[in-house]
Amino acid sequence: MKFKKSRISPLKGKYILVFTFVFAFIYSSFSQTKPKPVLLEKEGKLITIRHAKRLAFDQSLGLDARRLIGDVECEHEGAVMRCDSAYLFSDKKLIAYGHISIIKGDSIFLYGDSLRYDATSKLANMKGNVRCIEKDMTLTTNTLIYDVGNSVASYYNGGKIVNKENTLTSKNGHYYSATKDLTFHYDVVLTNPDYKMRGDTLRYNTINKTSYFIGPSIITSKENYIYCENGWYDTENEISRFSKNAIIVSDKQKLTGDSIYYDRKKGYGRATKNVRIIDTTEQSQSTITGDFAEHYEKGNKSIVTGNAIYGRRIEKDSLFMSADTLFYDQPDSIRTFIKAYRHVKIYKTDLQGLCDSLTYLLHDSLMTMYNSPILWTNNGQVTAKLIKVTSGQSRIKYFELLNNAIVIQKVDSLDDKKYNQIEGKKIEGFIARDTIRKLNVIGNAEIIYYVKQKKNYKGVNKTACSDLTVWFNNEGVDRTTFRNKPESTVYPLKDINDEDMRLKHFSWMENKRPKKKSDILIK
Repeated sequence: MKFKKSRISPLKGKYILVFTFVFAFIYSSFSQTKPKPVLLEKEGKLITIRHAKRLAFDQSLGLDARRLIGDVECEHEGAVMRCDSAYLFSDKKLIAYGHISIIKGDSIFLYGDSLRYDATSKLANMKGNVRCIEKDMTLTTNTLIYDVGNSVASYYNGGKIVNKENTLTSKNGHYYSATKDLTFHYDVVLTNPDYKMRGDTLRYNTINKTSYFIGPSIITSKENYIYCENGWYDTENEISRFSKNAIIVSDKQKLTGDSIYYDRKKGYGRATKNVRIIDTTEQSQSTITGDFAEHYEKGNKSIVTGNAIYGRRIEKDSLFMSADTLFYDQPDSIRTFIKAYRHVKIYKTDLQGLCDSLTYLLHDSLMTMYNSPILWTNNGQVTAKLIKVTSGQSRIKYFELLNNAIVIQKVDSLDDKKYNQIEGKKIEGFIARDTIRKLNVIGNAEIIYYVKQKKNYKGVNKTACSDLTVWFNNEGVDRTTFRNKPESTVYPLKDINDEDMRLKHFSWMENKRPKKKSDILIK
């Protein structure tokens, strides 16, 4: 295309020169002064330019593009945005660069390297060295989406929050300023000088300083290891409740239950339903189960109620004990105590028992039974006001009966009328191969036993003396030793009634005997 040459008169040229100079002066003056606010409107919502050193139109980005340069400050619905430079579009979008900051009210401060803001959705997308600060909490991430209208900050590519002594990292996170709640997802780690918390989903409230777990979560510290799949933790008071496969493991014990309440400062735990306390020390290797338990880390003490059962592995066998209430106490690495109260039952393949209360010293292998105790071993039964039992590494080896002591042995498993009986103030019993092999009777000794010749019983020996010793074999009484003026009578078997051959405290209570482990839970 060709343009026609036109001639300009000298007078017209002077006018053009003056007009150009005036336009340049006006433009220069406008660019050096604070521009008037530019408003983007939709339903009365406005973006306002509060300050910029320079404003220019950039038609390369569209007719509506404005370029703001130098100390830029914009405001939208209470949120003030500052930056080094920005592009403002009349379609309600702002793109900003350099030293980005967003301040909402007097509590929330955001900083970053670049910003994209949509006035319609009120979403601010910040990138590069992003920080979100509210009071003593600081969130850092590389990319942050901030909902200005609802005051919600979100990140999806890793972030870290520091709050006094707590530091939390996760892949995704959301902060709700209105409720002061933070939620985190994927690879969540909360670090405190006293513990570290790991999980899949975590919600934290900055007001009550409480963490809420959803999904598999682990808390580790010098004192213990905690696992659960649901629960909460008060990080300031160090009080928590864990549920769904909850476990607390210390250097001596493991506590599990459907729900566990734990006070870290007091070292106190409380578990309900499907409770299990496992002693992990080499000395004990025992387990207590029940419906409810309280555990005190100081002194390593536990109280279990509701179908409470104590179990301990003894080589190839196990000892089980049930009671209304079980107390477990391990004050040091040497001593361990078990105390059982009300409706106590004992089951072991070579020993079963009943009593009202019991103490068991594991370090001495000594069990003491109180209030109408009964013990059964193979075909024998022993009763007294108080019974002491001592076990070896694998089996019961000794017992002691005090006051109204009586030992009863069934003569024939098929005959419910014939019983060997030994009674006295005190009886010492020695057990081998699950059977009573020897008895020492001290004070007011009495004995009734069936005399056997070859394979047949011929009579009954009834003797009273001060003290006696009885030895047993697999078939019954083998031999006896009487001391201090014994008075003995032997009755021919044909001349006696078995029912009349009974000592004063005779009472055969086989019907109460626990025959198997499950019987100890039957009241």
